[in-house]
Amino acid sequence: MSILVRILGCAGVAFSLGLMAVASSMQAGAQSNALEVTSDTPEYCVRLLDRVSNLVRVSPSPPPSDVTRLSAEGQRMCDQGETRGGILRLRRAWLLMTRLEGQPAR
Repeated sequence: MSILVRILGCAGVAFSLGLMAVASSMQAGAQSNALEVTSDTPEYCVRLLDRVSNLVRVSPSPPPSDVTRLSAEGQRMCDQGETRGGILRLRRAWLLMTRLEGQPAR
């Protein structure tokens, strides 16, 4: 029985140390990288469309046809209440523009 108690005691200590390590790494990550919470809402569609539009506006060259097509489809879908599909297309357009501009995707 004492062996079982020792094993369980060691397992409990190891588990506690593991939880402490996870908690401290989560705190460090939360302090250095703030996460943006997004959702499938019409408001998020508008935010994404604004981001893509800003990147297109400040771009030194015309946007690729894929960006134009994806933005138009995304806006149309969002306007028609198909927010998930619209957001997917707007995200793709935004990623294409950020990669063209040499900006890291965030």
